[in-house]
Amino acid sequence: MQALPIPSSINLADRSGDTLPADKPQVSWKRWAVRILSTAAAIVSAAFALSAIYAGFFTTAAVFGTITVVSTACAISAFSKNSTPSTSSYGIDMTRERLSGQSESTSSTVYSKGYEVVDVLSDGNCFFHAATVQCPDWSAHTLRQRVHEEARQWLYEYEMNRHLNLNEYESCRNPVAEDDLYSYLTKRVDHHGMTGLDAINRNGVWVYTVITPLLARVLRRPVISVNNSGTIRSAADANGFYLNLADNQLKTLDLNALGDFVLLEHINNNHFRGCRKRNLRNSHKSG
Repeated sequence: MQALPIPSSINLADRSGDTLPADKPQVSWKRWAVRILSTAAAIVSAAFALSAIYAGFFTTAAVFGTITVVSTACAISAFSKNSTPSTSSYGIDMTRERLSGQSESTSSTVYSKGYEVVDVLSDGNCFFHAATVQCPDWSAHTLRQRVHEEARQWLYEYEMNRHLNLNEYESCRNPVAEDDLYSYLTKRVDHHGMTGLDAINRNGVWVYTVITPLLARVLRRPVISVNNSGTIRSAADANGFYLNLADNQLKTLDLNALGDFVLLEHINNNHFRGCRKRNLRNSHKSG
């Protein structure tokens, strides 16, 4: 059985899915309070206005009518602004990305190579949602469970083979990185008392990118994790072995040479976005 090398140091791991990314619309409790209060005010004032009309108090009716109009406008505005989209993926505005001052951003790099970054839900499962952008036949829930099964299998292999010579696999091993993954899966590391293995098994709980090679083994595809400035944090081939890259910059990596791959972009220290092949025909039309 093969042991699994992974990028060195758990200190480079990232979390996913704690909160919504800063550039995604979100509905706060304050927004809901405005919606509820303005709607209630519109209903109550409308009732008073009608009562005043029937009673012949037309000045009072006019006052409550004005309040009804203003409250209704506020309610409509509150319901129409900053609502969370119902879809599970969102295209990235490349114009805004270019104007953000990041000349070497991941978005611009993959765009120039014929791909596009796609945002996903921030529900604690965004690491897995991001992977399904390139693998639409998978759901985030099913993928998460399969990665958990793969993690258990890896632990068995690691404990059986850690002191053995793996022959043809020996040159691919990274013992220090293997120890990092073993530590993450078996120890209670920053998961509110859970081990990494337990965290993978829990829906809605963020995970570290240290499990990237496990994802590669499940999908049978190379998996690359990068930050939003285009720096590669970890990369594994389809067998879960660490890729030896010339440098850690995404712009120098030939994505097309990887074949079917999965790219996960880590942003805002708490969220992942996915990547997919760009529809060039639609891009030319829209441009």
